[in-house]
Amino acid sequence: MRSIFLLVSFCFLCNQGKSQSGSFTKNLEAAVVLLDKYQTRDQYVFIFAKMEELYRQDPSAWLPAYYASIIKARMAMKKMGDADQLANEAIQWLKITKAIHNSDEVLCLESIVYTSKMAVNPIFRWKVYESRIKKPLEQAIALNKNNPRPYILKANLQYKMPVLFGGGCNSARPIVQKAKTALDQQKTEFTVMPHWGKPILEDLIKACPL
Repeated sequence: MRSIFLLVSFCFLCNQGKSQSGSFTKNLEAAVVLLDKYQTRDQYVFIFAKMEELYRQDPSAWLPAYYASIIKARMAMKKMGDADQLANEAIQWLKITKAIHNSDEVLCLESIVYTSKMAVNPIFRWKVYESRIKKPLEQAIALNKNNPRPYILKANLQYKMPVLFGGGCNSARPIVQKAKTALDQQKTEFTVMPHWGKPILEDLIKACPL
C-alpha cells in the first residue's frame, strides 16, 4: 500500500513539474514576442518586470536574466531615465546571466551592456570601456562564426567611429557583408533564443550599400 502511495505521489509531482515547465516556457515565449514589438519606456518597464518574474520562478534559466539585462541596456541608451543607473542595472543582470550560462550570445550582451555604460559620456568613457566593448565581440566570433549578432555590433561600432580613427563605411562594409551572410543563413521562424539584429543590419546596409 505504501509503495502504491509513493508511486502516485511521484507521478503527481512529475506531472506538476511538467505543467510548471510548460507554463514557464509559454510565458517566456509571450514575453519575448512582446519585447520584439516594444519601444516605449512604459513598455520596457512592463516587460522587464515580466522577465524579472520569470527569473525568480527559475533562477537556473539564463534567458530571463539575459533579456532583463538587454532591456536595461536599451533603456540606458535611449535615455529612458537615469542612464548611468540603468546601465549599472544592466551590468548586474549581465553578471547574473554569466553566472548561469556563457556563450557567444552572452558575450554579445556583454558588449551591449558596456556600450550602454560608455554611451553616458562617450568622450570621456570610450578609452575606459573600449576593450570591454570590443573584446567580447571577438570572443563571440571565435566561439561561433555563424552568429550574425557579433558582426552586426562590430560593424555598427566601426561605422560610427570617426573616419579619422579608421571608421566609416569603407572599414565597416566587409563586416556588414559577413553579418548579412550569417543572418541570411539563419532560420526565420520565431524562437525565444536571441534573434535581434535585423533592423540594425538593414540600417547599416542603407548607410553603407553592399
